[in-house]
Amino acid sequence: MLLPKRAAARLRLSFSRHKVIGAIALPAIVTNIATALFGLADIWAIGRLGDPQAQGGVEIGAKLLTTLCVLFNFLRSGTTALTAQAAGRQNTTQASHSAALSEAQWQEAGLRHPANIEASHETEQTLIRAVSLALGLGLLLLLFKTFIIPFGLSLMNASGGIREQAASYVCLRYWIVPLILANMALSAWLIGMRSMRLVLAIEVASNFFHISMDCLFVLLLKQGVNGVAHASIISEIFSTLLLLAAVTRYASPQLLCRLGFHRLTWQKETIYSLFSLNRDLFIRTLLLMTAIIFFTRMSVQQGAILLAANAIINQLFSLATLILDGYESSAQILCGEAAGAKDHTRFSQLMRATLLQAFLVATLLALIYGFSGSLLVKSFTTDSIVAQAAGNLSIWLVVLPLVGVSSYVMDGVFVGAGWSKAMMGSMAIALLLFMISLFFFKAWGNNGLWLSFSLFLFYRSSAQLILLPFMEKRQFYANKDLKH
Repeated sequence: MLLPKRAAARLRLSFSRHKVIGAIALPAIVTNIATALFGLADIWAIGRLGDPQAQGGVEIGAKLLTTLCVLFNFLRSGTTALTAQAAGRQNTTQASHSAALSEAQWQEAGLRHPANIEASHETEQTLIRAVSLALGLGLLLLLFKTFIIPFGLSLMNASGGIREQAASYVCLRYWIVPLILANMALSAWLIGMRSMRLVLAIEVASNFFHISMDCLFVLLLKQGVNGVAHASIISEIFSTLLLLAAVTRYASPQLLCRLGFHRLTWQKETIYSLFSLNRDLFIRTLLLMTAIIFFTRMSVQQGAILLAANAIINQLFSLATLILDGYESSAQILCGEAAGAKDHTRFSQLMRATLLQAFLVATLLALIYGFSGSLLVKSFTTDSIVAQAAGNLSIWLVVLPLVGVSSYVMDGVFVGAGWSKAMMGSMAIALLLFMISLFFFKAWGNNGLWLSFSLFLFYRSSAQLILLPFMEKRQFYANKDLKH
């Protein structure tokens, strides 16, 4: 009877492990989609006025600010990783002898023991450093405002009335860039504390508030592009207030103020680690954007029809990416906690479980696209030629989620464990191989372009999987602290 009991215990632990992965991934998925829908309210509201130049100006202005903020996305992923690592260390040091057995069971399942939920000073110090960095970068961007906006609009190829409308929108909204970056850090910290549902609730509430502000300033007060900017500014402030209120559930304002002036918060080693991680993630983002730019430029060279078809495929693939990115968040948090606790067994189990669950979801997405891809692409256009061209490319909607899923999860694993240099290196290798693939498959036309992009995703995950054993050995064997 002993073996069946052990098998049943393993099954329960495996179920608990998958349950906690899903509990983090599902709110993250909904939050990603809600965030993507945030900009649609602006486009919808300004579109009600029937002014094409105003609508084009808002779209270009929003893309400029989104691109600018994407460059600083390390504030999100880096903060989540550092917070999860700090929480993992805190859970280990606070484990009591009386709860040793239950604590081990909870950790094996990837769960935090209820007695160890309270945040440590280390997690609070991580929050202070992340928000301080975000505000500092935001103020730096404000100093270069007069240079960044014209340069960005020129990169967007904006001209004439559209450029004027876009400039009007960006010049107003640009003033809250420090707040946008700070909100990225605040929400990332809450995610690192496993408050995904709270972040989701804030995102949904902010979206509804944003829509109401758009209706007020654009539809009722008829302020046009300036009204859209005013609605975005007020909505961002509203979001900040909600995030700050959420933070106080874990850390009192008095404690945060006291820690803000404490010398341990600003130790040389911790500041160096913060900047080192964020620097590597920043470079990694630049490498990724370089690949996307090359893909876009070669897409343009295919002509207007294939460019439009590629845009439709890309939109549907982006939806799959938003869903699968939820498992990147799970990997960041859970593997980050295990790395902080120096628990290699839990780290490996959670990584494999996250990969398995994410692959099952990717398979489901591939099946949906496989059976309904042609119908979906036709819903994006009324042009029969573009619809046919996109339909011919729908096979890539099946391939891309299956090829890309492991790269998303491994990104979460590497960020969570703090292996930013290895992650940056793997992206550099993938970019180089992607450029070579573009050269070799250029003769295959548009299908060669999508094949190269699919291989780019494969190169990313392959490089990380090759590096994984070496990184695990350095992380868990360095101080002979491996847990069996």
